[in-house]
Amino acid sequence: MNSQREIFALVNFIEITRECRRQLVADVLNGNPDLFRFLYEDKNKNVQLLYKKRYELKWLEAHWLKCKTLFDNSNIELATRREILKIFLHWYQKFLEAWGYELADAFFFNAEIESLELLIDTNQRWTAQLDQLEMSFIRETKLLDKEIEEAKSL
Repeated sequence: MNSQREIFALVNFIEITRECRRQLVADVLNGNPDLFRFLYEDKNKNVQLLYKKRYELKWLEAHWLKCKTLFDNSNIELATRREILKIFLHWYQKFLEAWGYELADAFFFNAEIESLELLIDTNQRWTAQLDQLEMSFIRETKLLDKEIEEAKSL
């Protein structure tokens, strides 16, 4: 790794991973809703895993989005930009592989995130409806108990 382009790509990749790691720590400390629900709240293991997966994909995608922002905001000439992007993609691919993903998967992260959000929203609606049904059952049971007590006292 001797070229300035390789050094530039690696240094920026390391800085991007550092920024994203800082965000991960901040999300843990500040109670990011997805992480909180994955770690503590939801009793349903399948739903917990949906929250984890959604956070993980957003976090991995953030690395790529930061890279894209770096290139969009730079004054690097196009030919050099392509070379640096190729080097960056090499590092990003290795990073994704360490998480069990392929580089091709990264281009579908947004679609997968949207699918996970739909599943999570559906689960939340079902849970709310079940809670409402349970409350109705409890209310009706109490009313019946009250009527039975009144009937006994007659």
